[in-house]
Amino acid sequence: MTIIASELNENNFLPFVKSGTVLVDFWAAWCVPCQKMTPILLACEQALPQLSVGRLNVDDYPQLTKKLQVQGLPTLLLFQNGEPVARVSGFQPKDRLLGYLQHRLGREQHA
Repeated sequence: MTIIASELNENNFLPFVKSGTVLVDFWAAWCVPCQKMTPILLACEQALPQLSVGRLNVDDYPQLTKKLQVQGLPTLLLFQNGEPVARVSGFQPKDRLLGYLQHRLGREQHA
């Protein structure tokens, strides 16, 4: 079964980030590194069952993007119960991102 990241908008963004441990991908259709991140994010979501991944198109929701101070693409924000707890900017190879998320999620569980 393929898990597909949730497409986020101004209406479902807050409920999504308050739903637990989530990773939000801020992306744009014209951003080549963003396109290359998509299969990596899906692989991370499959490897980490406690993590949900959502995607927000920055061109469609510039106010939300500005509010969260997203400046470069792609930007990934990790949320715990509605609060941003980590930020990663730029293209991330799968092994690096997966290791980083495993470390962050492991630390959160033991805190």
